[in-house]
Amino acid sequence: MSFTSAGTVPGIGTVDDSDIVKFTATSLGDTTAGSFSMYFDGSDVGLSSSSETIDTLEVLPDGRLLISTTGSISVPGVFGADEDLVAFMPSSLGPNTAGTWSMYFDGSDVGLSSSSEDVTGAAVDSAGKIYLSTEGSFSVPGVSGANEDVFVFTPTSLGNTTAGTYQSTLFFDGSVYGLSGNAIGGIDLP
Repeated sequence: MSFTSAGTVPGIGTVDDSDIVKFTATSLGDTTAGSFSMYFDGSDVGLSSSSETIDTLEVLPDGRLLISTTGSISVPGVFGADEDLVAFMPSSLGPNTAGTWSMYFDGSDVGLSSSSEDVTGAAVDSAGKIYLSTEGSFSVPGVSGANEDVFVFTPTSLGNTTAGTYQSTLFFDGSVYGLSGNAIGGIDLP
């Protein structure tokens, strides 16, 4: 998990909004118990500005972390915006995080460009399709929706030159389930 502002987490101490914390549960439900540990220390790998608050996280099968931030991101080798997904390939995780960055999904290349189209949720399926949610309403080629919706992008190329198509129907229409105005802040595919 990542938090919207710096704070104190039991067992860790102070964490920043550019960090990722792992909770290891010993029980769930009404009697949730477990421990927290530092999973990703953003300041170790260049996340240092106020615009680099992590608001999206996806872990790929090869170990890369896909991250989007609330604003512009500038880390070694990559510059992006809040509609992008950058990939971090770790060589170590935890309180001494190290690794390399690359551009994974350049949202402005494929129609995500308005201030409301900050990516706030992302998941990648086994076929490579990217499931997305945004901070506000979105309108991309072939589909539009609101912040309670999930839409799907099928890439033909990724990285600094992202290309592909959006599915013409929403994957999840939150308004159908009474979620109008309830922004989705994360997505996970089983």
